[in-house]
Amino acid sequence: MDASRRDYFREPRVLQRQLAALLVAGVAISVLMSYASSRWLELAGVALLMLCGAGVFIVSARLFTRHHPTISLFADRLWFRGLREEVVMLRNVRDARLVESRVAGWTRRAIQLRLNGDGDAQRVTVPLDALDADPAEVVSLISERAAQQRQQLAVH
Repeated sequence: MDASRRDYFREPRVLQRQLAALLVAGVAISVLMSYASSRWLELAGVALLMLCGAGVFIVSARLFTRHHPTISLFADRLWFRGLREEVVMLRNVRDARLVESRVAGWTRRAIQLRLNGDGDAQRVTVPLDALDADPAEVVSLISERAAQQRQQLAVH
């Protein structure tokens, strides 16, 4: 393995708790659906069960692939593997910061990268869902390596 490469993996305990919560929610919705007297309540229950099923699918996929790195930070690029893979060349990163957002009572953390393209700035968001790492450390390492890449580019 390259000495300049840093890999970050998903935390299995968080994924196991998410999976357990989705399964409990699915069972509770199934039980409540058996007492529903209205077709509209049954339809809403089916929609919620479908959402729980999709969540179980996504979380179990993350749980089974937790031994594969989610984020790989090389000397010259950042490689993120989420629902889709994304590679960002660090020489294009102008700013990296940690952002938090609230979604349905949950705090979601992400790294927001501001890229410099041809004339306009572009933003890339890397979610940190269940990542087993200190987000501040990851952001500082990205900023440090991006500055090194820009400095090397200026010298050449």
